Amino acid sequence: MKPVQLHKQISGILNSLVTNKTTRNLLEGRLEKYMKQKIFNDPESQASEVVRHYVFLALWTMYKSFVRNIDKGNISSKAMKGILDTLLESVLLRRNDANETKQNFKNKYGMLPPSFITISPTKKCNLRCVGCYAASSPESGTTLSWSLLNRIIEDGYSNMGMRFFVISGGEPTMYKSENKTILDLAEKWNDCFFLMYTNGTLINKDMASRMADLGNITPAISVEGYEAETDERRGKGVFQRIMKSKDNLIASGVPFGLSVTPTKKNINTLLTESFYDYYFGEFGATYMWVFQYMPIGRDFSNDLMISPEERLQLHAIQDKLLKEKEYFVADFWNSAPMSNGCICCGRTGGYFYINWDGNIMPCVFVPYYLDNVTTLYNSGKTLSDAMFSPLFVKGRAWQKEYIGGKYNPGNLLAPCYYRDHYKTFYENAQQCHVLPENEEADEAFHSSDYHDFMLEYDRKLEKLASPVWDELKMKHGKVSNEKVKL
Repeated sequence: MKPVQLHKQISGILNSLVTNKTTRNLLEGRLEKYMKQKIFNDPESQASEVVRHYVFLALWTMYKSFVRNIDKGNISSKAMKGILDTLLESVLLRRNDANETKQNFKNKYGMLPPSFITISPTKKCNLRCVGCYAASSPESGTTLSWSLLNRIIEDGYSNMGMRFFVISGGEPTMYKSENKTILDLAEKWNDCFFLMYTNGTLINKDMASRMADLGNITPAISVEGYEAETDERRGKGVFQRIMKSKDNLIASGVPFGLSVTPTKKNINTLLTESFYDYYFGEFGATYMWVFQYMPIGRDFSNDLMISPEERLQLHAIQDKLLKEKEYFVADFWNSAPMSNGCICCGRTGGYFYINWDGNIMPCVFVPYYLDNVTTLYNSGKTLSDAMFSPLFVKGRAWQKEYIGGKYNPGNLLAPCYYRDHYKTFYENAQQCHVLPENEEADEAFHSSDYHDFMLEYDRKLEKLASPVWDELKMKHGKVSNEKVKL
């Protein structure tokens, strides 16, 4: 069967599964076996068996989390159609036009391009959260122009085959330039899918209704735990405003998720199953992204970062939630087996980050750069050129060596180029003469106390995480290669 025909068949079957309970009861078991077969028996993949296991869990729990909320009536048929047309067709099944662009990139540069860009189009935010990685506030007005933001999307779309974009901040719902907003961006690029990280305080009924009409954007709302933890970090009354926004999204049938930052102050809450039961059950979330506190940004503090022991405890409960409750919970560090390691520095299948100043960084949580998008465009270059700066090339070289191959995988419970291998990052950054994103980044880079803390953290993490990773590798062997017909 030709790829186009196969994609149409899979798309049609998934459409029936998510919208028709009767079909789902008949075919869901076969779909599960088919997905396992395709993932575990992919001859082109160099991923280890343990990585393939987690790739399956990611896709399966994503599917189960969506249908759970469809059955509750939390996701409208209109929004679901948009998701199937963009997230499924354009991003996951990869339409031919995008594949051709990716292959052209490989022919020119010798590697497949990254899969997405995270963009923070504005630093402005209506909140002033403790330890904000972006140091955003109501007074922070730096914003990318609408023209430049569109050019970035066009560049990724046309030169790298991207159909997925992540919007962060600042607060994206406050973005406005040339009388255009982020929802105008989603409308203009209607064959792409947008994930938008938001504090969730400004989503009114009209905004939620428009998201449902668009069908190609989902908001991930930031919470710190329950009401007390959220208000402590984000401000009094924030949680109740989030509740109103959540109700607006459900009333319009917009699928939404959560963004959670584990810190020393809320880690005990995040280590209880009831926390996840509440948000995936009563609250109505479809997915949850977890971003452990990083010592960067405003008033960065080593004291807020969870310990290696707490990080592994968090991994254990996240594992349980994936396997036993089928909640889609993805942790930017603990879930590295889902992505086969660190995804920064524009690696194949990975991403890079552009902030409100146009600075092009390896990662949202690596506040150092060499290239700026405006300078790049003014010199006649594209984002593809930035992928081959020394900072990015050195990062990808480290990734390739560390991740290893199918039969020699590195420890993916300590995957982070910056936090988990700070010595390597620091030496590479020095050699590249990086520029700091802000004063806090400059202070951290030149602080011996910061340097010593990071190295000690890495040493302890490696010691604790290695036996856990070895156990996971032994536990997850091959699944049956029995052929399954849909």
